[in-house]
Amino acid sequence: MVIAVDLRSIQRGTFSGVENYTLSLLERMIRQDKENKYILFYNGLRPVQTEELRFLNTTVVARRLPNKLLALSTTFFRQPNFTKLIGKFDVLFLPNLNQVVLGSEAKLVVTVHDLSPVVLPEFYNLRRRLWHWSVGFKRTLLRADKIIAVSEYTKQDIVSVLGIAEAKVDVVYQGVDHTRFHPNLDTDKLRYVRNRYGLPGDFVLYMGTLEPRKNVEGLLQAWERMEVDIPLVIAGKAGWKYNEIFKLARKSSKQRAIHFLGFVEEADKPYLLKLARVFAFPSFYEGFGLPVLEAMAVGTPVVTSSVTSLPEVAGDGALLVNPYNFDELTFALDQLVSDEHLREQLQAKAFLRAKMFDWDRTADLTLKALTKV
Repeated sequence: MVIAVDLRSIQRGTFSGVENYTLSLLERMIRQDKENKYILFYNGLRPVQTEELRFLNTTVVARRLPNKLLALSTTFFRQPNFTKLIGKFDVLFLPNLNQVVLGSEAKLVVTVHDLSPVVLPEFYNLRRRLWHWSVGFKRTLLRADKIIAVSEYTKQDIVSVLGIAEAKVDVVYQGVDHTRFHPNLDTDKLRYVRNRYGLPGDFVLYMGTLEPRKNVEGLLQAWERMEVDIPLVIAGKAGWKYNEIFKLARKSSKQRAIHFLGFVEEADKPYLLKLARVFAFPSFYEGFGLPVLEAMAVGTPVVTSSVTSLPEVAGDGALLVNPYNFDELTFALDQLVSDEHLREQLQAKAFLRAKMFDWDRTADLTLKALTKV
């Protein structure tokens, strides 16, 4: 069988959740697979670094069409057919929803990370909403022969919001790279990361894109009300609709104790998580929420939301709070910063929970979904 994989979602030059999922999954899946061949497709002027995916059973196909032109042609004219771009294949795998046109002869498998653009469009700016519209969520998912949802919550959204048949959707959880995210991290590298980012001794950490869905504004307000005096570190690139975050920080009575790190190198993330006293991730909506598991895997106590997929992922390994209730979030932060017994209890549960999520298992189940169609 020939499996074509669309790599356009990793061409943006950043390393967010989708990029992490795509590379972590494909590296393991292609390496494990001794029976099938893979065509890795990308398009546009920006090259994709695919060295870690160059196994004997892979071929890379690169086209030089401007990606915006391809997206417009696909959206409005339903051309070109992907078999003309890539060549002959049996199954096309989209690790993330993207514009695609396929004839009836090829099968399509799509991973859906969340439906926030459909459920909560107000969290996105106009540019992002237009792009999400152009993808054609429902049209693509109705065309798909199999859909992979990264959580049960995401599956239920797909079924209830888009009216997709339940039998068409398989749940395959993401994994944690336990070779990188573990409690026994190198002390010299911990010291290096602390110095590189100018980190305070103890701190509450948020790490993720700065956008309304992540509820960073709520975290700022809850943190300012804390009884315990501890700095707040906010790591991650500015996404969209982020101006209110910086306005709140400038108005804060504890402004000097807020540290914005901006984009953090992928190699530094385990160490940044480990150095934090508490990891706070009070998102309003997540299809999975991998940073929560990664923090749990290194042994940092976590406060996260009691809504969407986050309780399903965190289990009993984190404190769960209502993200719309600042007092509840403040109380949880104060508890985790100051209560050593609670911290130790949570760490023990978190280690066990994080071990349940493994990229090799994700790769195995994804390959089964692909071969099933």
